[in-house]
Amino acid sequence: MPLIRRSTVVALAAAALVTSPAVGGAAHAAAGSYTCFGGTVTGGHISANPCDGWGGVNVLVTLRFGANAGTYRCQSAFSWNGFLGADGCRREPAS
Repeated sequence: MPLIRRSTVVALAAAALVTSPAVGGAAHAAAGSYTCFGGTVTGGHISANPCDGWGGVNVLVTLRFGANAGTYRCQSAFSWNGFLGADGCRREPAS
């Protein structure tokens, strides 16, 4: 059986990615989310803990308590042992 060419694999993967609901869906759909007890928001950066959730790019971060309580959409986030750092954040409108 002949081997499939790398360019064919790349083309098929790109087509699958474009038609995927997670990527091809609404531009406002978050790719992940975190819920945190509390945290600070400084110039679009969130530092929070303790946090639970998943995702790395285009995530929603919800701060439950404190002066900055609310939901934020962030361009990127990283969590380690319950501590969260997120950048490019802006508050989501209340729904």
